[in-house]
Amino acid sequence: MSSRAELLQNKLDALLTIASHNEQKQTHFQEYELNLLNSSGLFELLTILLESHQVQFQLTEVTLILLDPEYEFQRLLDSHTIPSSWQGRLLFADSEQSLHQDYKVPYRPRLAEFIAQQHQALFSNNNTLRSVAILPLIRQHKIIGSLNLGSRQVDRFQAGIGTQFLQHLTAVISACLENARLQESIKQLGLRDPLTGVNNRRFFDQRVIEETSLAQRNNTPLACLFIDLDHFKSVNDKYGHQAGDNVLKQAAKIFNDIMRTSDILARYGGEEFVILLTNTPLKTAYEIAERIRKTIASNDFIISPSQSLNITLSIGIAVLDETKLITTSQRLIKVADKAVYDAKINGRNQVHHAI
Repeated sequence: MSSRAELLQNKLDALLTIASHNEQKQTHFQEYELNLLNSSGLFELLTILLESHQVQFQLTEVTLILLDPEYEFQRLLDSHTIPSSWQGRLLFADSEQSLHQDYKVPYRPRLAEFIAQQHQALFSNNNTLRSVAILPLIRQHKIIGSLNLGSRQVDRFQAGIGTQFLQHLTAVISACLENARLQESIKQLGLRDPLTGVNNRRFFDQRVIEETSLAQRNNTPLACLFIDLDHFKSVNDKYGHQAGDNVLKQAAKIFNDIMRTSDILARYGGEEFVILLTNTPLKTAYEIAERIRKTIASNDFIISPSQSLNITLSIGIAVLDETKLITTSQRLIKVADKAVYDAKINGRNQVHHAI
């Protein structure tokens, strides 16, 4: 009897161990799910998916594809410095067709052996994988991307095993991604100029403080271009406000086309624009300003289907650098504003820099 009792006790202990292990896994997953749901924005959510997920679930590789035909996700991430470790791991598809054709993403979760020919586009940074889980992200019956998990263990992902858990996980992730996108878009609406589509003054006032602090910490130059369209009031008076709006929109597009990806453009108010040039000394800032001035002066601005006009602008430059003459964001803006005023009283259509 003692032998049988011992056997039953061993079985009971084994069942209790399994139950305890499952409970720990459940608790672990619930904590992870709460982290996803409580993430403060798109960048933090992506950080959890691309970094924390890999560590918490002991995976060899994690990649994420986002369906982004209008470059919305990519624009929302413009204000963040994307970690180099995300290279080849955060991917974007421009159509649902390319999602399936280029990346071989299925409509249903697929757990299978890693086959380089099929999966290399998803895991370009890793050729040591043995099994993978390709998990389409679905929201409101439409595919919005794919979360892709890779392991060196050949039996980590097998068809039909753990699929229900993974489907629940991807449903949570899909909802979080969609909510983050909407929240970031709403936030951006409050920081965008509705006419030109570029950043507004509120956005600029936030970023100039951040960029000034960063430049001082890294001891790198930060240039500010203050731009004022010449005789803009006369455009409105002579041709009407619609013509003036067309000029502003076309000018903003020209600024955007000339700027580098690291530069920050905003409409400061009326016909005034401002550009922050990160890690840019005075000489380079002057060259960029001159390129902007010449491009505007040589451009035909379409104000109606049958009419165009030419305009010019004046630019003031101030630079926060090792001279320490400018030490605050407020001073940087004030000096650049004074420089554009000097450009105007000296004849307009010119670049003037603070000395």
